[in-house]
Amino acid sequence: MMVYAIYIVMTLVLSALYDRLDDSSGKSKWYAFTCLFLILIAGFRNGVGGDTQFYMRDFDGVPTLASDYPEYIIGNIFTRSFMPGWSILNIVCKKVFNSFYAVQLFESLIVNCCIFYLIKKYTRHVFLCALLYGISGYFFIFNTEVMREAIAIACIGIGMYHYMRGNKAYFFILVGIALMFHLSALVALLFPLTGLIPRISLKIIILSFCISFVFWIVSNTVILFLINHLPDSFPGAEKIISYADQENNIFGFFELALRYLVGMAGIIYFAQFSSGRTEKMVSDYVHYSTFFLGIAIIVCAISGFYRFLNYTAVFMLIITSEFIGNWKNQLTQFAFTKVVLVCIFFFYSGKYFYRVWPDVQRHNYELFVPYTSILDDHIDTEYRYEMWQDAVTKDRKVNNSRGLK
Repeated sequence: MMVYAIYIVMTLVLSALYDRLDDSSGKSKWYAFTCLFLILIAGFRNGVGGDTQFYMRDFDGVPTLASDYPEYIIGNIFTRSFMPGWSILNIVCKKVFNSFYAVQLFESLIVNCCIFYLIKKYTRHVFLCALLYGISGYFFIFNTEVMREAIAIACIGIGMYHYMRGNKAYFFILVGIALMFHLSALVALLFPLTGLIPRISLKIIILSFCISFVFWIVSNTVILFLINHLPDSFPGAEKIISYADQENNIFGFFELALRYLVGMAGIIYFAQFSSGRTEKMVSDYVHYSTFFLGIAIIVCAISGFYRFLNYTAVFMLIITSEFIGNWKNQLTQFAFTKVVLVCIFFFYSGKYFYRVWPDVQRHNYELFVPYTSILDDHIDTEYRYEMWQDAVTKDRKVNNSRGLK
């Protein structure tokens, strides 16, 4: 717990000292240190995170003989939907270091360097954004849970940045690399299309809500059609069906709509009026915003595709830090509405940590608290594996979902 408290206090102090200043050597050095701090926390953890518990055990089964590599890689694709990049990373780390900690460190290095690079490009409130990255749960999600997907997200994030600077080939190359780690990276192919949509307005938000609601109504038919036409041999078919089975009931729809089509979309709407941005930055914000909104429309109807929102997470953190960081300007009009929007953001961040796993009678935050490092290998973290098993084996038709009919 202490290491997390140090990070929170450090980013709060640095935000107060530097976020309203232009770039300086002191600010850059502390920013790099903050990134390094997170890399070390994530890279040298021991058993922190549910998926980490699974990957640690899975690492023991990574072959050491070169003749077994092809079977291992191909088998992972068709039996567990593990794309080749992840399998190759594990093989290399097993061969060179014979330690899963090397996998953790490499993943953490890639993910956090890319995220901190994008934060610095799009907001001067870098330490506030770094703070939100930690307390919103995305640091834990990307570094201890969806590790394969997080590498894909990092690649896509850099690719999007270069796409909006005219390097379209670079974007598609990075999409290809991302697909080597997680199939969900296909959602990035929507990014070029969303650039055709105008900036978010109140009318666009209302229209998005209506479209999502209609999609929610007809989604059963759409999903059944897709499932019936997916060959059994298609990589990830079982997982797609599993996600589709988490279709929201009416309460689930309105809960997600409140969080994303009202809460986050509202923050984006008000934050876009902040001053001090270049014309190019404004253009980028508009493109990111419409990409987020397009995915949110799908997710509010079918929460099983919730992971697609991970590809917009960095932008959500950046825009929220801009919204909060410019609070003096933000609160001049519609003050109550804007305070409510921030409360929605923090409420759902807290809800992620406080979620209860009933079969093991533990809260979600216990996957990460207390922090255990490689020096704490004597501490039993088996209960985190039990929590992971509860998460993947329990009936998915909870959390406001209605299932396929």
